Amino acid sequence: MKQIRKALVAILVLLITLPCIAIASARYTGYINKNTYVYKKPSTSSQRLAIACNTKVYVIGQSGRFYKVQNTKRTGTGYVLKTCVSKTRVPEPTPTEEDPAEDPGTGEDPGTGTDTGSTAWKSKVVKLDWYKTGKDVLKRGAYGYLYDIDTGIRMRIKRMGGSNHADVEPATAADTAKLKKIAGGKFSWTCHAVILQANGQYVACSINTLPHGDQTILDNGYNGQFCMHMVNSRTHGSGKINPNHQACINKAYKWAHG
Repeated sequence: MKQIRKALVAILVLLITLPCIAIASARYTGYINKNTYVYKKPSTSSQRLAIACNTKVYVIGQSGRFYKVQNTKRTGTGYVLKTCVSKTRVPEPTPTEEDPAEDPGTGEDPGTGTDTGSTAWKSKVVKLDWYKTGKDVLKRGAYGYLYDIDTGIRMRIKRMGGSNHADVEPATAADTAKLKKIAGGKFSWTCHAVILQANGQYVACSINTLPHGDQTILDNGYNGQFCMHMVNSRTHGSGKINPNHQACINKAYKWAHG
């Protein structure tokens, strides 16, 4: 009788343990393999947010054709199509933008990353509505440049994502050092008036410098991304237009045409 009881207890323990083992084995670190969306529910018709290629996530479950994922800070969850998640990173594309030394229209000294005095390009600066044409100036995964009007520093950036505004990151560690100089030595949420130079266009923009969120470039010495706003762009958190960013956009435009 005791042997039967022991056997029953062993079977009961096994039945309880197996689901736990299955759940634990289902959890793993994954990477988004293309620019896509993370959904609030396992449906493409539910609320969604853009998520960039090579964003690191934790796969914690699945529902139909979706994986349930958690962000790297383990503070939020959502659903991503299974076909958009891989166990390894996607190789970074080779930057295709021209080298600063080969860009005569900026008046930049490639050795210092500062303006040499040429202002021929300033007349080309425009203001663009983010939701109309602005969002297409710098495509996701593409590289461009930011010129800070207060310091004359020009740095290279990569757009990693963003839907209400652009989420960008310094292209290299040298660009991170330039961003820190733009920030006055300390990264913050303070807005800065800049000119985006990309795809043959010059656009009045505003940035902050504080690193936050995810990143796709891991060797630039910058732990995250920063925000770049255009006319009528909105914050991702509140979905509202930030007046400080809009003021800096106007400042950059007036500087160019003043």
